[in-house]
Amino acid sequence: MRARRAANRAGDDWQPFEPGSAGDWTPSHVAHLHRRAGFLPSWEVLQRDLREGLDASLARLLDGEATSLDGLTSAEFERDQDALTRQAAGSGQVRLVQAAWLHRMIHTPHPLRERMTLFWHNHFATSQAKVNNLGLMTGQIQLFREHALGPFGPLLTAVGRDPAMLIWLDATTNRKAHPNENYAREVMELFTLGRGHYTEIDIREVARAFTGRFVQGDVCRDVPAQHDSGSKTIFGKTGPFVGEDVGALLLEQPGCATFLARKLAGFLVDETRTWDDAAVAPVAERLRSSGYDIRDAVGFILRSRLFHSPAMREKRIKSPVELTVGAIRALEAIGPTVSTLELANTCERMGQSLYQPPNVAGWPGGEGWLSTTSLVARANFAAVLVSDDAKLGRRVDAEALARRHGASDSESRRAYYAELLLGDSGRSSLAAGETAAAEVAALLASAEFQLA
Repeated sequence: MRARRAANRAGDDWQPFEPGSAGDWTPSHVAHLHRRAGFLPSWEVLQRDLREGLDASLARLLDGEATSLDGLTSAEFERDQDALTRQAAGSGQVRLVQAAWLHRMIHTPHPLRERMTLFWHNHFATSQAKVNNLGLMTGQIQLFREHALGPFGPLLTAVGRDPAMLIWLDATTNRKAHPNENYAREVMELFTLGRGHYTEIDIREVARAFTGRFVQGDVCRDVPAQHDSGSKTIFGKTGPFVGEDVGALLLEQPGCATFLARKLAGFLVDETRTWDDAAVAPVAERLRSSGYDIRDAVGFILRSRLFHSPAMREKRIKSPVELTVGAIRALEAIGPTVSTLELANTCERMGQSLYQPPNVAGWPGGEGWLSTTSLVARANFAAVLVSDDAKLGRRVDAEALARRHGASDSESRRAYYAELLLGDSGRSSLAAGETAAAEVAALLASAEFQLA
C-alpha cells in the first residue's frame, strides 16, 4: 500500500506542467529552465521566452536555435567549430582544445545539446591524462555531441568501440587468453546498471564478449584471433555473444532504465535528493517505452510539474563551466568574447578541467565544487569579468548593458541584473550607490548565483 501511494505521488509529480496564467509563467520559470537545460539566457531571450510561453521555449531548447550567438546558421557554426577543434587537437595542447569547446558553448545555438554533451562526458568519464591523444579525446566528445539527445542504445554501442574509451579502460589488453574486465565492470557499474544489478559471472562473460577489440592507427579494429568466440552466459542468456550484443542485453535489464532515470533526474532536477526507484519510475518507464530515447526523456522531465516547482530551484551547485559560460552568455560578452584560453585556466582553478575528469566516476559535483580555493577563483572571475583588468581579454560594461535594456537608473539597474542573473528582480539586496560593475561582481560572487 505504501509503495502504491509513493508511486501515485511520483506519477502526479511527473505530470505535465500547464501554465494557466501569467503568474504561472514568470521570469523565474524561464531562468530556471535555461539554467538547467542550457546556460543563462540573455535579456532578449529571457523576455522572448517569457512572452511566448513554455511550449515554444522548450521546443527551441530541444531543437536548437536557427542561428548561433555570433550570427552564423547552425550548420555554418558546427562546421566552423569542428574545424577549430581539429586545429586545436593538432596542436597537441590540451588547453587549446578546452578553449575550443568553451568557445563552442558560449556561442552555440543549441545549449541543451552542449549541456548533454557535458553530461555524457562526465557519465562516460575519460581523461586525456591517460589517453594522451587529443584527436581521440575530441573524437569522443564529438561522439557524445552526435548522440547527446538520441537513443541511448546506439550511444552505448559506439562507446564500446570508441578508441579513447578502449585505451582509458585498458580494453586494448583484452585478449582471448587473458580477458581484461575493466570495461565490462564499468559498463555495468557506472554506465548502465549500478552496483547490485549484476554478478561477477556477468562481468567475466561480458569481458569475454569484448575480447579482440584493439586500437590500431587510432581506430577500433577487431582481431578475430584474439576474440573468444565460445558460448557465454550473460544475465541468464546463453550464446556466442560479441561486443555489439552487450548493449541490447544491458538495456533489457529492469535496472537500466531506472539507473539512467536517476542520473537524469539528478542532473536536471535535484542533485541533493536520493532518488529511489519509485520516485523515478515514470521517467524510467518513459525511457523503456520510447526505446531509450534521451530527447524524449529529457523533454518529459523538463515539461513536468516537479521540474517547474519552485521547491526544485537552487537544488544544484553550478559547475565551473556552467557558471562561467552562463555568465558570459547572459552578459552578452560575445562579439568578441573573452579569451577562452584564459577561461579554461579559470575553470581549472575552480576545479573543472575539460577532457580531464579526475577518475572513472567523473567529477563528484555538488558540494565537491566548493572549496576555499575554488570559491576564491569564482569570486576572482566575477571581479575580472566586469573590471578593467585585461586578463580575460573582454570587459563587460555593466552600466552600458543595463542602459541598453532600459535600466537607466541605479534602482532599475539592480532589479534588471537580479532578474537577469538570479531570475527574480525582487531578490537583489545590493545597497544603493554602488557602481554597476561592483553590483554585478557582487551578484556573480553571491551564494545565490552559485546555485542552479
